[in-house]
Amino acid sequence: MIRYISNKQAVAAKIVAAPKCIRTLEERMADDMREMAFAGQNVSVETLIERGWTKNTVHRLARAATAIARRQSTRQVA
Repeated sequence: MIRYISNKQAVAAKIVAAPKCIRTLEERMADDMREMAFAGQNVSVETLIERGWTKNTVHRLARAATAIARRQSTRQVA
């Protein structure tokens, strides 16, 4: 049997099936910052631009990403 789906139903199904972005841009930038720091590289606007970030994005997200990177890099010793 052939079933017809209206356009609205097809669009709604695509929206539901679309993958969700789990990590924020701040978290991704924080991971890049941590990788560079642990590899002995300086973390600066220029080095983040070399890793593919735009200058505007770096200026917009750097403060939050730095806080996340510091929080994730802190070890707790019991």
